[in-house]
Amino acid sequence: MATSRRADTAPPVSKPVRSWLSVVTAYHLCDAAMTQQLAPLGIKLPEHEVLSHVLRDPGLSQQALAARCFTAKSHISALVVALEERGWLLRERDPADGRARRLRLTAAGRTMAERSLAVQTGIVNAMAEAVSTEEMLLVERAMQRVSERLRALLAAP
Repeated sequence: MATSRRADTAPPVSKPVRSWLSVVTAYHLCDAAMTQQLAPLGIKLPEHEVLSHVLRDPGLSQQALAARCFTAKSHISALVVALEERGWLLRERDPADGRARRLRLTAAGRTMAERSLAVQTGIVNAMAEAVSTEEMLLVERAMQRVSERLRALLAAP
């Protein structure tokens, strides 16, 4: 039986790398499930992100939205314009800063946000069924500590 040259020469994968890859794999599978289940609603995952953030925080600025979505302001701007054209989102001038725009959902946008959040809730509940409550709490705490560490790395000169 022939053996793969790559398997013979590949360095072993460390436990931290295997753990991290499992997180990345779960993230990508969740992303794929969300994309698949949002499609029948006629909404894409980035649109869902925008609508759900504005539903939770009406009057959110585009700049704050970009930070929450971990994306470029130009990408958020294009999404906001597209959602406004679909009749789901309103951009209002900020009374304290005429250059800034505050985001609000229309009635149709609220309906779509609620529908897409129901999809997200279903997927999260399905994921949670695979582990115990205690395991979910351990994952949450571990990811919070990992996030704190990454923020510190990003803040370092």
